[in-house]
Amino acid sequence: MYLGLREFRAAAGRFALVVGVVTLLAFMVVALSALTEGLRQQSVSAVEKLPGAALLVQEDGDKPALLSDSEITRTAGEGTELGVATLRASHDGANSTVAVFGRGDVHEVAVSPDIAKTLGVVPGGSIQLGSTTVRVDRVADVGQYAHQQVISMPVGEWREVTHRDSVNALIVDSDSAAPAGLVRVARADLPDLVPGFSSEHMSLLLIQGLLVVISAVVVCGFFAVWTGQRIGSLAVVRAMGAGRWYLLRDGLAQAGSVLVVGLALGAALAVGFASLLSGKAPVVVDPAAGATVLAGMAVLGLVGAALALRPLVKVDPLVALNR
Repeated sequence: MYLGLREFRAAAGRFALVVGVVTLLAFMVVALSALTEGLRQQSVSAVEKLPGAALLVQEDGDKPALLSDSEITRTAGEGTELGVATLRASHDGANSTVAVFGRGDVHEVAVSPDIAKTLGVVPGGSIQLGSTTVRVDRVADVGQYAHQQVISMPVGEWREVTHRDSVNALIVDSDSAAPAGLVRVARADLPDLVPGFSSEHMSLLLIQGLLVVISAVVVCGFFAVWTGQRIGSLAVVRAMGAGRWYLLRDGLAQAGSVLVVGLALGAALAVGFASLLSGKAPVVVDPAAGATVLAGMAVLGLVGAALALRPLVKVDPLVALNR
């Protein structure tokens, strides 16, 4: 990368500008990735914490019904009953809307730490759920559902609180077929049962994808202009005996250096930003997701740079020198 290093020194301002743009794009992509993961956990963490291999939910046409819309009025073979309801919880004048999970395999009432803090309740205390007073047995991380804190309790007590006889789903361990009128939903697909999750998650992923594509376009545009401006000097290098592929490798190494520096700076800034917002906003840094989007930016950026550097392969020294 002999030529590339010399050009870095000769045009430091231009390269600093494009590194800054790549840094900004990487920062936005990684920060958005952290926001996506944080919102995902706020929507589906309680469902992902459920035991078993799958859920049986009511059939809605040719697809499973949403967990909040599903209604099972009888025990359909094997399975642990699961009821889901949204109620208002109150204690000593403090109020909060919560998602109440009733499970057949649970024998005590557990509230999330955020609910305990908001309502000022401790194990052994009581809270009001609707018109029913419920004793809290423990404070534990039982997850969140559709951006609501969760209270977990025995399904019998859940029926008393919600005044419902039916449940929303059955937790099953086997891979057997679902009974008539029900649909088996595997663990990997459980997030799709949460109302609003699919559209929210896909929208955020689409924005990330657009930012990745924009970064590739920026890198391609910069190196296309840069190559056009120095085609004459590169023709001199060609006339002195440098091969086409040498120039192409040097240009790609130059583009790779710009991408690596910009992506590393952007990722570091995004992680620091997420740390500052931790506990104040729903941001969770997922190293795997962050690495994936950064790798996508790097690959597409190099592809864009390679397209911009095509004139280096075709350049004719005599033609270029006479331009």
